[in-house]
Amino acid sequence: MTVKQVVEIKNKLGMHARPAMKLFELVQSFDAEVLLRNESGTEAEASSVIALLMLDSAKGGQIEIEASGPEEEKALAAVIELFNAGFDED
Repeated sequence: MTVKQVVEIKNKLGMHARPAMKLFELVQSFDAEVLLRNESGTEAEASSVIALLMLDSAKGGQIEIEASGPEEEKALAAVIELFNAGFDED
């Protein structure tokens, strides 16, 4: 099964190196595949910092988070929490 949710980017600078690293490190702790999709349909595996940077998503943008695997619910909840906290940047 797969779980999905759309979140808004709240941190001032959007998806850049620090948030990408935080997200990458977070998803490593779960037994789940996490995929992010921006408004223009560009997809990025959360296990790739370079791919996350290619999302080129700014503050106010929408990101769809999709998680699958044994810990998909926990992984999705943790990623949503990170986005909602503005990656602890603000």
